[in-house]
Amino acid sequence: MAWLFERAIELAAWVALVLGLVFLTGAVYYLVHGIRLWKIDGGEDSADYLMLSLMSASAFVLSIVAMGILACIDHYVFDADERTTK
Repeated sequence: MAWLFERAIELAAWVALVLGLVFLTGAVYYLVHGIRLWKIDGGEDSADYLMLSLMSASAFVLSIVAMGILACIDHYVFDADERTTK
């Protein structure tokens, strides 16, 4: 059962990494389009895109923090016995 739980933690960390990359891509996309709209159209809709960029960037940070927490759980809970036997 511990093996299954460890694999679930590792899978969750990989999912958090992939989601983090998706959120980072979204943040860059919205930031580029927000700046483009701000320069070309005078900033009519740029605030919406910049707000979406901010939300995507904060989701990126949260997913990377979640990945770090899951990596710490995996390292200190499941790999602790490997460190003591060496």
